[in-house]
Parts: sequence; C-alpha cells; structure tokens
Amino acid sequence: MNFLGHARLSLAGSDNFLFGNLIADGVRGSDLSDWSPEVEAGIRFHRRCDAVIDAHPETRWLLTQVPPSSRRVAGIAFDMMWDHLLAAEMHDDDIERLYRLLAREEVPSRLSSLIEWIQVRDALRRYRELEFTLATIASIGERMTARRRLRQTIDTRQTSDTRNGRHTHRVGNLDADANPLADMTPWLADNRAMLEDSFARLWPDMLALRQPPAI
Repeated sequence: MNFLGHARLSLAGSDNFLFGNLIADGVRGSDLSDWSPEVEAGIRFHRRCDAVIDAHPETRWLLTQVPPSSRRVAGIAFDMMWDHLLAAEMHDDDIERLYRLLAREEVPSRLSSLIEWIQVRDALRRYRELEFTLATIASIGERMTARRRLRQTIDTRQTSDTRNGRHTHRVGNLDADANPLADMTPWLADNRAMLEDSFARLWPDMLALRQPPAI
C-alpha cells in the first residue's frame, strides 16, 4: 500500500506510531533500534500490512487481469489506485496531520525528495483525482526507467541487440526505454470500476489487522 492506505490503518495510533507507518519504505533492515519503540512498532506494522496485501487472493487475482507486459510492476500501480480510492474518504484534519508528520526532520533521507514532491503538489489530497493519480503512476515508471538506464550504462554484464539500426540495451526481456507503468495507465482507467470492486473485497481484511500498537 501507499501513504494513504497505511495511514488509514494506523490513524488511531499515536503520532509516533503513525510516523513509523509513513516512513517505513525508507527504512532498511531488521535492526530498528535507532528508532523509538512507537516508531519501530509503526514500521513493523507497515511491513506486516505489505506482506498481507501482497499475498492476498484478491491481489493475486488482479495480477492475472493486467496486461502481461506490466505484470512485474502492477503492484506499484495497485498501491496508487488504492490511495485514489481512499483519498475521497480522508478528512482534511487527517491529511494535515500526515503532512505535519512527514515534515519531521528525522524522515529517512531516501524519502526526502518524494515527500517534498508530495507536499509541493498536495498529492495526498489530489490522489482523489484519477488523472493526477494516473500521471503519478506514469512518472514513477519514468523514474524507474531512468534508474534502469543508469544501471545498464555501468553494468558490464549487460546484453544488447540491434533493432531497426539502433542499439537497444536490455535487462532480461525489458527494453531500457520501456515504461510498463505508463503503458498500464489506460488499462487502469478503463478498469477503475473493477478495481474498486476488488478493493472493496480486499479492504475489510486489511482493516481487520488494525490494533493498538504494542509498546
């Protein structure tokens, strides 16, 4: 899940618990001793929720419905679409609480540019707009494509082929310039109703995970 999904499952907790849920994607490893017990509990709850939703039968079924070329990255698109569906239900007071917590100085450095982007564009509110959400999904894909190009430039084990007179680098079966997330956005738009129905079946199982943080 993305920011709003994790927030909805942890809003009842303390600010530190909620903060841990929001920044967990920027924290690596199992040693969380640098964080306070409440923040650590939030990080671990975030990871538990991710594991449950990734293995959920509804998520696995959805993966069989997406275009095969986008299947490897479909989970990212689903996360964003869940935020789109949840955004309309978020109260302004809760959104302001999230922005306040994301502005805390101890946010992991690997998340700083993303959080700045979210704040500048008021993304947590604008996710309720389908066009904004789809454009965000495509831009995530473009950043992934840029990183893939960089890795291929410095990877001496890369393979290559020549098509139509140009040199095209590849990793596995994926062209360096491919953006499967952007390619997936028309499918997401066309199947929004199906995604909403699927999420309605999935979300109660996620809500069942909610519990007071164990400190």
